This record gives sequence, C-alpha cells and structure tokens, in this order.
Amino acid sequence: MNEKISVFIITYNEEKIIEQCLKKLIWADEIIVVDSKSSDNTVAICEKYGALVFLKDFENYGKQKQFALNKTKNNWVLSLDADEVLSDELINEIRSLDLNKNNFQGYFIPRTHVFLNKIFRYGSENKKPILRFFDKTKGSFIENKVHETIVVKGKLGKLNSEMLHFTVFDFGNAVKKQIKYSLLGGEFLFEKNKKVSIFKVIIKFPFEFIRVYFFQRNFLNGYEGFIWSMLASYSSFIKYAKLFDMNYNKLL
Repeated sequence: MNEKISVFIITYNEEKIIEQCLKKLIWADEIIVVDSKSSDNTVAICEKYGALVFLKDFENYGKQKQFALNKTKNNWVLSLDADEVLSDELINEIRSLDLNKNNFQGYFIPRTHVFLNKIFRYGSENKKPILRFFDKTKGSFIENKVHETIVVKGKLGKLNSEMLHFTVFDFGNAVKKQIKYSLLGGEFLFEKNKKVSIFKVIIKFPFEFIRVYFFQRNFLNGYEGFIWSMLASYSSFIKYAKLFDMNYNKLL
C-alpha cells in the first residue's frame, strides 16, 4: 500500500452492529464518522476505536455521505455503512493494491447480503458489486434521498473479495426498514417527475415476487430467502403506490 486511506461512515443508533464494522478498520489511516445525533452508545463506541466523530442533523443519505467525504483528509477513501463488515480477504486485497501504478480511479467491492442472520449465497444480493473505494479527487456523491450514488470520473476496477452487509436481525425491523426506504423512494421518483399507471401499481407485487424469488434464485436461500423476496416485492409495491398517490393528489 503506497497511499493512505480514509474510511468514512454515517451513523444513527448503530450500537448493535457498529463495533463489528470498526473492528475490521484498525488498519485504516483515518476513520471519519458523521452521526445524526444518536441516542444510544454509537458515538462512544466509535470514539473507542479512534474514529473522528462529527454530529450533523440528517437531511438525506446523499448529503450526509458527501458531508462525511468532505471531512476526510486522504485522497483514497472507502465509504461504508455502519452495518457493513469487511472480510479479512478484502482487507488484504485492498492493502496489497498499488494505487499509484494501477490505472483505476475507483473499485467495485462485492457485497453479500446477511438477512435475519442468514448469509445469502444465492441470488442477486450475493457478491453484488458496489462502488465504494475511490479517489475522491475524481469522485463524489449524487445527493439522493435514498440509495446515494457515487460518481467517479475515470476507469473503474473490481475487487474479488467480499464484504458482508448485515441488514436486519429481526422481522419487525425488516418490515419497518422496507417501508421507510419505499416511501422515500416514492418521494424521490415524484421529485424527478416520474409517473406510474394504476395498472403497474396493481401488478407490481406479484410480478416482483416472481422475479426476486424464482428468477433471482432466492428460493435457494431457504426461509430467509422467501421472507426477503416477500419484503422486497412489498417494498417495490409501496414505492410505486406512493408515487401514484403523490401524482394523484399533487402533494409532497
């Protein structure tokens, strides 16, 4: 490794998982945490692992991530969520990169879904490539409400080793999380002047379930794969139902 690396994370009440994330970051030259004023022990845990913590009211995911990125001091940065944990193999792969000689300005990292404590070894969420490691002089965030996007100018590579994404540990929180993101997604589509027919809203759930459960092979992930497929399909339905409702009533 010939370049120093900063890791940045946004948090809010993450005490159940953040320590697992931070334990895998002791090799990093800098850890930046932007916390949305957590009411649990998140900040104390982050400071225990040497993170520099900034408090900021939450606006949306894109703005929060860009704020965190702006606080980093090194050019090469790794963007993580509090519920993402690097594998030892991925850490070794990142540290072995010659960032000065490699002709890449960013790297995709394979991310594997962990849902209700089940590691998904099948389906689209198994080792799904996601752009998280990049040269910040070449990249930044699109400030979306939900599912913030990194845009990098230059050539992109892909790493081989995975990180694990610990989404939720119990069914109740899984439902709440899916509804939250779905409503934000519907609002985001409305702000982009998108339209949807009532026919699409009606058929969205059954068709999405068939796609996620059968075509994406989540049936091979057992009971957890079935629950995930149901919630993912319901989430898609909620998003488009919200969009239809907002267009119908012309309300934000």
